[in-house]
Amino acid sequence: MDYYTRARLASDATESHLDLVNPRSALAWSAEADAMPSGRYTRATGIRLAVTASAHLQHRDLDQGLAVGRRPLGILGSVESSRARDYLRQFARGLEPWEKDPRVRAFLREGRPALHRAA
Repeated sequence: MDYYTRARLASDATESHLDLVNPRSALAWSAEADAMPSGRYTRATGIRLAVTASAHLQHRDLDQGLAVGRRPLGILGSVESSRARDYLRQFARGLEPWEKDPRVRAFLREGRPALHRAA
């Protein structure tokens, strides 16, 4: 039961609100989940960051999406999890409306190793 902290539940709420296409609520819940230490909850933290990056894209904020989206690439690089890979793929798909933007191309090029593992 120690696993189910307020921060962990806030992380789950972040995912739920992203699925409901409610990026403002997802971002608000994500802020509450920041207390989760990535060293203890590596997979959960990486997933939450990928979800948060996707929420920024849903909110039409490419700059924040890219800024946050870099973090889960490193965190989830060594994690074997189909769920984590799904969230990385979802984030990459969320970048499609901006596919011609040089920042998106650079991000995808730099993140290719991690995103390939997610494919």
